[in-house]
Amino acid sequence: FSSIIDFDVQTKSIRGAINPLANQVAIMSSYYNKKKGVKSRKLLHHAKHINEICYELIKFAREVAKEHPDVEYELNQACNRTCDVYNVMRMKIEGDDKHDSAGTIIDIAKQLINNVARILIVTDSADLILIDKTIEEVKQALKAVEQCVEYCEFEEVYQVLKSRMDVLMRQIANRQVDLLDTQKKDELGLVRSMWMRCKDRLNTSSRVAIVHPELESGINNRNCVVEEIRDSIKKLQLIIKGRSSSESFSKAGSLASRFEDFEVSVIFANKMKREQQALLHNNLAIIIKEASSIADSASTREERQQNIHKLCKECKTLLNVLIHSNPDCNNDKHIEKICWTTGELRHYLQLATLDHIDDFYFLPHIPFQWLYSISAEGAKDKDQLKESEHEMVQHVLNIESIARMACSLSVESYHNKVVRFAIANIANLVRQVVFATRSLANQPKSEIIKKNMDVYRSAWSKELNNLVEAVDEITPVNEFLYISTSHAKENVELISQILDAEFSYENNNGEKNWADLDQTVDALINRTLRVLSVIREERGKVVDERYLSNDAVMRRCSHLVKYTLSELKKLRDEIVKEGKPKKDALNKQAADVVTQLFKLQIAFSKATTRCDAYIESFYAECDSTEHKLNRNVMTSISGDKPLQICIKLCDILKVIVSNLENENCIQNWPIIVQKLKELNTETTGLDFCVRDIILNSRSSAMKAELVFEYSSKIVECSRNSLNVAMKDLSRYVCYGEVFVSILSSSKTIVSHLPEIYKECLSSSSKRKKVFKK
Repeated sequence: FSSIIDFDVQTKSIRGAINPLANQVAIMSSYYNKKKGVKSRKLLHHAKHINEICYELIKFAREVAKEHPDVEYELNQACNRTCDVYNVMRMKIEGDDKHDSAGTIIDIAKQLINNVARILIVTDSADLILIDKTIEEVKQALKAVEQCVEYCEFEEVYQVLKSRMDVLMRQIANRQVDLLDTQKKDELGLVRSMWMRCKDRLNTSSRVAIVHPELESGINNRNCVVEEIRDSIKKLQLIIKGRSSSESFSKAGSLASRFEDFEVSVIFANKMKREQQALLHNNLAIIIKEASSIADSASTREERQQNIHKLCKECKTLLNVLIHSNPDCNNDKHIEKICWTTGELRHYLQLATLDHIDDFYFLPHIPFQWLYSISAEGAKDKDQLKESEHEMVQHVLNIESIARMACSLSVESYHNKVVRFAIANIANLVRQVVFATRSLANQPKSEIIKKNMDVYRSAWSKELNNLVEAVDEITPVNEFLYISTSHAKENVELISQILDAEFSYENNNGEKNWADLDQTVDALINRTLRVLSVIREERGKVVDERYLSNDAVMRRCSHLVKYTLSELKKLRDEIVKEGKPKKDALNKQAADVVTQLFKLQIAFSKATTRCDAYIESFYAECDSTEHKLNRNVMTSISGDKPLQICIKLCDILKVIVSNLENENCIQNWPIIVQKLKELNTETTGLDFCVRDIILNSRSSAMKAELVFEYSSKIVECSRNSLNVAMKDLSRYVCYGEVFVSILSSSKTIVSHLPEIYKECLSSSSKRKKVFKK
């Protein structure tokens, strides 16, 4: 297509009209190659077919020119040029000139198709002119709504605007479907969604401005909505003219892209020129700068802050060493170390981002609810109203910056696009909400202002939920649960500190202040509810919503959360009750809450990593192995050491798996580690015993090598499992991965035991025959 058409085609309709013609030319070119430039009947048939299609398109373009005077001259000119080429093609087809080669006809056909493409592009511009005219009508209607001061004429003016805007939205929808450019389609979609969001707000805010002209906040509220609509219309005009209105919403995060570019470029770092090495250094410097800003943010915990700064320094040092190393030497290990360090840095940056998300997103509606409750009571305390407005605006800025932070580390372009749309919507809405609450504070009994506030309440709740859900989509759920549990532990520690401080100190009146304690308990409750909502959303992707209530994982998680909330309510009751809670009881209940959240994290980690399936397959394999081994117990002699070790290994593995299956597996972790140590000792003993038996028998080299491989494999699996279990569990984000690692090793060991014992048995019998001889 691109080799035939010289124009930049932007719509599917034009491409669809030209594609059949381009295919005909491609077929003609294939005949030209076969016939070596000689005209053939098939080639002339295809040329005639192209001419007929072009003639029909010219007739259609003439009719369009009559209907649209704006493009009539330009379209007629394009049609005249196409007619000239069409006549030349017809003469070549009908003529008997032997000097006309196939190549000449193909060139004329390409020229004809390009002229047709020009006609279609001019025809398409007629649609754009229609959209432009509708935009001008919408502007006039919007100006009339803005200048309207009489309540009786507002309804008529608003209906005119609504009808014209509906026409414009239909035209934009058709254009959006037809466009090929994804970015422009996204921008048109944003314009369409703007009107769906703004029409009710424009209606109610304009009524407030007309009924209460003395309220400056009401006029400002309407002006903000009108300004948002005008900005969207300006963006629409830019898109129609072929220019992009803003940067692309559909792209990977800036920091994630820099990490990927750095990891690809670092492979050739010591073979690059100085200019390229300088660019690589610059890329790393930008990564370190952005990583340091995330690390130094208020919500980043101290442990992650230290790790991020440490890894940034390591990356810089390792890159300098690699650049100054000898290009002829093998630097694979050094490059692998740099990539591992950058991977760890990305991981800790993700955890730092989740620190912010968990701190600010578990109570996103509270600032607005506080502002609304103060406004609904009337402007009794203006300082308090200003403080609540400032609190809400600051909260919105925080959640926007955190959403951008999450986007910068995400490589999922679609979900990033959704997050950026949600950020843009929240940014446009916040000022309007502030003005609406000011109007309500000045006139709390006005029905029109109350209706306006109801519209903004529902809009705010919807947009904020969209932002929270969009951010949840780009954050890993297992890491989120890990961070939420660790933050819940911090809340419990804070409860203990508050209790210690309150029981050791009394204020001047001899009374204790439990406000901080109550606030901390509220935070624990809301964190627990947020964890359940995230788990429900995540399970909803796997299980149909109709069966979600009967889902085993969801039932288990709901039960744990229900118990946790009941414990928290008891905790709050103890605080409220006579203002004298029992210190030990509160500490115990708070610790129980964290334990339940920890169990919730483990339950979900097991579900997401399919631990149940691994456990079932292990038990099936173990039953099969025990059945094969037990057949030899009665016939074997009392000193059959390999059989005894194999049976003992099965018993040890069953104990390990049963503890992993238990919900208190982390509390039983010392037992698991002890059993894994026993497993390691027994597998090493079995390996030594097997090698001794087979090397002293007349087994074939192939069988001996296979058994040695199996024996080495079970020793390696037991060692790996022990290494995994011996690490600090608090550093694991997803416990399910740890369980799966141990379970898969256990299954491998069990599956190899029958083959090992079978070869040991046959080798022992051969050895006895040798001794008899």
